[in-house]
Amino acid sequence: MLIMCVNHFLTYRKVVFLLEVKKLEIHVITDGKQSVKELTKQLLRFHEKADYIHIREKAKTASELMEIVSILITGGVPQKKIVINDRIDAALLNGLSNVHLPGHSFAIEKVRELSSSLRIGRSVHSLQEAREAAKAGADYLLFGHVFTTNSKANLAPRGVNLLAEICQCVDIPVIAIGGMTPETIQELSGIKLGGVAVMSYVMSSSEPRIALQKMKKSLAEVKMNEKVL
Repeated sequence: MLIMCVNHFLTYRKVVFLLEVKKLEIHVITDGKQSVKELTKQLLRFHEKADYIHIREKAKTASELMEIVSILITGGVPQKKIVINDRIDAALLNGLSNVHLPGHSFAIEKVRELSSSLRIGRSVHSLQEAREAAKAGADYLLFGHVFTTNSKANLAPRGVNLLAEICQCVDIPVIAIGGMTPETIQELSGIKLGGVAVMSYVMSSSEPRIALQKMKKSLAEVKMNEKVL
């Protein structure tokens, strides 16, 4: 009887664990290195494996952004997965519900006035910025860079400890970014994360679907170590 109870308890814990793993989001952020044709072809290869796809194309024109979104939606990417970085006009004109604001971008309150239904994210780099963005009404935060990354080669990483502190101090999801790989994700065990964001590891991969599968497996292992063992 005792063994049966223990088995039932372990099964219950595993079910809880699986439900919690689903709450961890994987955001893929484009790197601005591809043409419209190359980029959309790449994104259509793996969009089912990502929770959100951030269109972060600073050098693209408004018409090119519109074209990218149109191709993705026509290709089967759900509108709710597409996040427009900074260019609120492109998001609103396409009827999208997700925008992400860099730290230097528009005030969250002003963007909220344009549409109360928008899901608004904000990039933050300190505890103070995180608190201010949460107070201003952000729906989630993107914090980084956590680990060393080639895209920020001249800047020291902000580290896991500050990430953990921010996650404890705000009541909205915090997405970790910067040097995210299946290996570095293992160092995030025990942190109240909302998920992770990745750029190079997926966007530069010849097999982006496999890359995302590896990241999901690593996230699952982190949660298993935290919640089941």
